[in-house]
Amino acid sequence: MSTDMKVLIIGSGLGGLSLAQSLRRSGVPFEIYERDSTPFDRSQGYRLHLDGDAINTVGEVLTPDLQALFKETSQWTEPYTSIMMPKSLRVVKRLLTKDDLGQGVWPNTGDGTLIHANVDRATLRRILLSGLEDSIHFGKKFERYKILAEDKVIAHFVDGTSATGSCLVGADGVNSHVRVQRAPNLATMDAGITAIYGRLPAKAVQELGPKEALEDIFLIASDERKVFLGLGSVIFPTSPHEAANELGLDIELHPRESYVVCIVGGRHEFFPEAHRKATSAELQTIAASLIEGWSDNAAPLVRTGDSESFFAVHMRTSVPNTLDRPANVTLLGDAVHSMTPSLGRGANLAMRHGALLGRHLKRVAGGQGSLANELAAYEASMLEYGFKVVREAAEIGRQRMDQIPLDNVVDA
Repeated sequence: MSTDMKVLIIGSGLGGLSLAQSLRRSGVPFEIYERDSTPFDRSQGYRLHLDGDAINTVGEVLTPDLQALFKETSQWTEPYTSIMMPKSLRVVKRLLTKDDLGQGVWPNTGDGTLIHANVDRATLRRILLSGLEDSIHFGKKFERYKILAEDKVIAHFVDGTSATGSCLVGADGVNSHVRVQRAPNLATMDAGITAIYGRLPAKAVQELGPKEALEDIFLIASDERKVFLGLGSVIFPTSPHEAANELGLDIELHPRESYVVCIVGGRHEFFPEAHRKATSAELQTIAASLIEGWSDNAAPLVRTGDSESFFAVHMRTSVPNTLDRPANVTLLGDAVHSMTPSLGRGANLAMRHGALLGRHLKRVAGGQGSLANELAAYEASMLEYGFKVVREAAEIGRQRMDQIPLDNVVDA
């Protein structure tokens, strides 16, 4: 294996960390540079739905002890996305949610049984961070890069420092600074949707919501405006900190009670301008008011939430395009194919492509392929699959929440 190779990863989201864990298991040197001061500076949401892409990534890139911790802290759901009636919050349809894993990516996927998990994002991220402490640098805001040779690139940071490696991976999210330089032709657009997220006690949902809210992947109801309410549970089989202790792992996981994430969203025009500067408690009030005319339980259910847990998101989506000018700089996750959460697949793609890129870079380090050829192969697969899912998410978003279609590119 080459001792000269080093991978620079910009960003420590789920995709970047999946790549780092893959490289760690392969013995390929890497360093991660994260603009936040700590892993927990920003609110990035609560529940995530993981399908076969993410679950197989966990099995490939994490050590057995971390895989065990993942299994003990994940809710293994029924494989359904369910539709509720707004006037009753009664489930009227359960849609089977299948995995579309592509050919040859996960060769050992078992007997075809559909496996889905709902997980707490912060817990999953902390698991993915485990063992990477000596290779991650916080407070490093990426500024620009310069390619010095086919296998040499230097990253410059706002604080005046720099780092040199064989290749650089932009895993720095939807507002990627790496993308701006690497692929200025790749744009994002306003999806036209605002959503308010909050966290509800599982007990309150058990009392006021349908039972499927604690069993299925996700529940959604929408009215004639296509204003929607979404519910997704995170029921811990074992509390995260207890699971780490029981497995004998020296990992600090915060105590966390089971909960249900609620999402109230719709077109921007249904939200008062004041929401942009609203406190968490005020956002909770706005969310409840948007569904006040629904079931007697709908608005009261939102009001049971933790009044400090609510935040607003203005959804954006990538616009499918090409990634030209092959170089020893590439992109990963939301930096290249961000999407609205209508399919619940953004994290899955980021993790899938972290594992896939790790495989290609292992080949380079082992002398089995050139850096240029392996990155080109990765990008071809990543773009085809990633933008296919972006298009699917945009179409489902158009149907369910009146998302702006991808061919109406605005605010790029």
